[in-house]
Amino acid sequence: MIPLKISKEAAKHFLVSYHNLNGTQGFSGSEGVLQYFGRVKSIQYDPLNVVGRNPDLVLQSKVEGYKPSMLHALLYEKKALVDGFDKEMCIYLAEEFPFFSRVRAAAGERVKLTLTYRNQLEALNILDEVRDHICRNGKTGTKDISIGKVELSGWGHSKLSSAALDYLYNIGELCVVEKRGTQKYFDFTERVLPSKILERNDFDSQEDFIDWYVKRRIRSVGFLWNRRGGAWQGHYLSDTETRTKSLQRLCDKGEITLFHIEGMDFPFYMATEDQSFLETRSPKKQVKILAPLDNVLWDRDMVAKIFDFEYSWEVYLPVHRRKYGYYVLPVLYGNDLVARFEPVKASKGEPLTIKNWWWEPGVKKTEALMEKTDQALKAFAGYLSVPSQKTYRDFLK
Repeated sequence: MIPLKISKEAAKHFLVSYHNLNGTQGFSGSEGVLQYFGRVKSIQYDPLNVVGRNPDLVLQSKVEGYKPSMLHALLYEKKALVDGFDKEMCIYLAEEFPFFSRVRAAAGERVKLTLTYRNQLEALNILDEVRDHICRNGKTGTKDISIGKVELSGWGHSKLSSAALDYLYNIGELCVVEKRGTQKYFDFTERVLPSKILERNDFDSQEDFIDWYVKRRIRSVGFLWNRRGGAWQGHYLSDTETRTKSLQRLCDKGEITLFHIEGMDFPFYMATEDQSFLETRSPKKQVKILAPLDNVLWDRDMVAKIFDFEYSWEVYLPVHRRKYGYYVLPVLYGNDLVARFEPVKASKGEPLTIKNWWWEPGVKKTEALMEKTDQALKAFAGYLSVPSQKTYRDFLK
């Protein structure tokens, strides 16, 4: 069988259509949020909030009329979504919770190693005390329980009880039931998720689990190559040998399709059922603002090769090492990444303001591009529920 071969432009169009960055999928409102999760499976969570947290930034570019209150309701009121470890800390469909038992077990072992390194392994000796507190008091945050002080440091917990809560969360015994800012509140998972979900069976074998996980990760991005990078982060999938064997099995079963992109040496893989996105027709070009940890950007090297766009989230770099700025967001126009900008932190009642704007080399600043960018920034202010400037054109020069 001759592998499928597509142009770089077709590859870009696939990703834009797959993620509804051109509006072809019609995702809208809370139902649209669930439809998007049903497709990509996970969205990475990060607590930093400059113009919304990462999941909100991901969803505002994919779902028409999205507001952060929608995600909060789906997580903590309707229990349709759940916080959990996947690539990193992520949000995914609650119905998938049972399938992550192996990932949670591996996460628990990782936490034990971390506690050992930080000389906080005693946290595991107070698990029953922490369980008893939650049993009696219900929803519990780290500020609600104080057992066992530890030496303060730049990393880790200042209380053994906080470390114990984190461990119980990582192994899945506890679930996040609320977030207030960056503060998590926990309760027993069996109290949070419906029994019909928790009673679902895990996979019959390790091989079945790995194949499910590899295909799922491919669908989180749209397509992937088999090269080490951010998209394959996390337990099990970062192991090249394990991943390679699974990709071959999935190809043999016809669940994924191997293809090539013109001008690139490495093969790529997509879920076989997603090939139809190569055939979607785009409406008029749209301008979309992407999240720093957007699913499209999970593999930065792949993005650089396909979109000719070098992007690094510089938020954790010291100032002298930053090329652009603290919190910089990519800008998509049609099928191309054409710019990036650094917003001023959003404040209630204050207009959305741009600190710096950088066009990519060679971008033609046509009237259509300028007008649609201005409209996109006004819509972005609407998502944040803050006023917009009368025009953003002066920021775009």
